[in-house]
Amino acid sequence: MKSKSNKISMTIRIDKDLKKSVDRLFKELGTNTSSAINMFLRQCDREQGLDFMPTMTPEPSEELLEALQEVEDYKNGKIQLPTFETTEELFDYLKN
Repeated sequence: MKSKSNKISMTIRIDKDLKKSVDRLFKELGTNTSSAINMFLRQCDREQGLDFMPTMTPEPSEELLEALQEVEDYKNGKIQLPTFETTEELFDYLKN
């Protein structure tokens, strides 16, 4: 005789803070973590692949980090940047 439920329990280990965060998120979305995991697994099964494209994000370059810091410093009034009335003034500045 076939059992009424074809379900099994699954145990996973995740970071405690991550669990709290996703529990809150899924509650706001009107579901729970168990249902969200089931949705993810069903989508993977249907698509025969991951529901997202895993990528290896490289560390930001030192140049990018410096540029981002400069933007923050400008926004916070820590530095002044030159302003130009015309594109000619800008190009003259860039040439020098």
